[in-house]
Amino acid sequence: MFKNILVPLDGSRFSSRALLYAYEIADNFNSEIILLRVVEAVRPVAVAGGTFGTTQSPQAAKISMEVALEEEKRHFEQATRYLQRKARTGKCDHIRCTYQVKVGTPAEQIIKTAKAEKVDLIVMSEHGRGGIKRAILGSVADEVIRKSTKPVLVVRPRSK
Repeated sequence: MFKNILVPLDGSRFSSRALLYAYEIADNFNSEIILLRVVEAVRPVAVAGGTFGTTQSPQAAKISMEVALEEEKRHFEQATRYLQRKARTGKCDHIRCTYQVKVGTPAEQIIKTAKAEKVDLIVMSEHGRGGIKRAILGSVADEVIRKSTKPVLVVRPRSK
């Protein structure tokens, strides 16, 4: 029933809880787990020119772009190491577990990966924000639920 399960992880302790549910489901259905970490693109910072209101010089723009690309590369490498650790420390040794790191907007990349990998289920967590925080910050889980054509299991954080 669930041959491929996508588990988006953002590095938080909340997201790791979803992995426990995914392992249990994968164990029962002999499924493959695909771990996903989405790294948001780093935007170059504009450096002000020498006088008020002027644009930055071409060399400053080049340096700013290089710094942004290096930072994005570092985030990508950190995300890869994180997923490698998660894949190695799985609770069920007989479950096939692969991982991918994507650059972009989290909800968009989760949905694209689910389609591309033909997953049967997305297992993810939410951070438990409510009210104003959710309205202002939005929710990746909410967006995935609304836009995905795949079933989504959302793991709520433990209540206090």
